[in-house]
Amino acid sequence: MHKAPDAEKDETGQILGPAEPRLWSSSKQGTLSAQVINQLRAALFAGRLTPGERLGSEASLALQFGVSRMTMRDALRSLHASGVIDIRVGIKGGIFVAEGNSDRLAETLAIQLKLIGIDAEEVLDSQMAIEVMAAGLAASNADEDDIAMLRGALAEVEGLVDNPEEFTWAAINFHGSVVAASHNRVLIAQFRALSHVLMPLYVRGSSSPEVAQRAMAFQRALIACIEARDPDAARNLVYGRLQFIRSRQLGELANR
Repeated sequence: MHKAPDAEKDETGQILGPAEPRLWSSSKQGTLSAQVINQLRAALFAGRLTPGERLGSEASLALQFGVSRMTMRDALRSLHASGVIDIRVGIKGGIFVAEGNSDRLAETLAIQLKLIGIDAEEVLDSQMAIEVMAAGLAASNADEDDIAMLRGALAEVEGLVDNPEEFTWAAINFHGSVVAASHNRVLIAQFRALSHVLMPLYVRGSSSPEVAQRAMAFQRALIACIEARDPDAARNLVYGRLQFIRSRQLGELANR
């Protein structure tokens, strides 16, 4: 006769149900909920989980990990709050690997950048790193729709010369359009996050018709580089422009 498998028990010794093959290892590091969280995150980063994949129910996952449903519930709450999983109810409900959301990523990153207290120099250095790379990629990857988007963003800037704050918003939108034309989703999300931190810094800066004219001349030249499919020229142009802006912004902050 075959011996029936022992019943599965949680960390308190409570019987959960019939034993079944473990899909997850038993780690002894950290709290039980932290172990669940770390294993699921590691599986995601290792490519063993895919967006939209159904992981099971709270009960089935508790069995697989050998933990109580309360422990599993705590872990799932944390994973849901950080955007790793979706929890769906109903007949077709369960625990699913979340689908990607670049807007949520940008918002979360922007909030964390603010909370850790990055300074103006860090913001401006990050802007340069993102936009120089993005400009080169835009010159290689931009399509007709991207060029039209850039020209539309430029036209918006040109119509707001007499309104400094709105001009500043439109100018940052132009920079965002360049990054979007790179077709690099990491750079796009990073710039979206950074723009929330950039805006107050730029609004506080000085503005004048001369400053506006220099900005628009730069934008026209950059569109020309992108249309000409010249990545080196695009990168060099953006680097020079942002170096100028960085020096001016930091100089103004130092004089306040």
